[in-house]
Amino acid sequence: MIEELDGTIDDIRRQVGASLVALDLWESGSALSLAGFGTTPATGPMLHRVTEDLRHAATLAGSRLDDYHVLTVGGGAVVVVSRPHLSAALLLTDDAELAWVLNDVVPAVRAALDAASV
Repeated sequence: MIEELDGTIDDIRRQVGASLVALDLWESGSALSLAGFGTTPATGPMLHRVTEDLRHAATLAGSRLDDYHVLTVGGGAVVVVSRPHLSAALLLTDDAELAWVLNDVVPAVRAALDAASV
């Protein structure tokens, strides 16, 4: 499985290009970090927890969190994509355009995570 995840990381790195600073992949159910680069083992579990908190807050507000969200941080943006089996967080440089992230990066990461989950 780790070799497949390394291939998934390579695919995402090729698709996102130089804007990708760091990436973490984790198991959606347990939040166990499985693979990545430029992150610490706590990154996936921390962002998983943030996502669950956002999901809960949205539910309390009568809404629903989609399967991705983008957070701006100093120097860039964090994109979190949650899928049934695998989730990912990408740290992108601050020159990554939001339209490109939403139209190209998020769908590519969804597809890569789904393919790695089969």
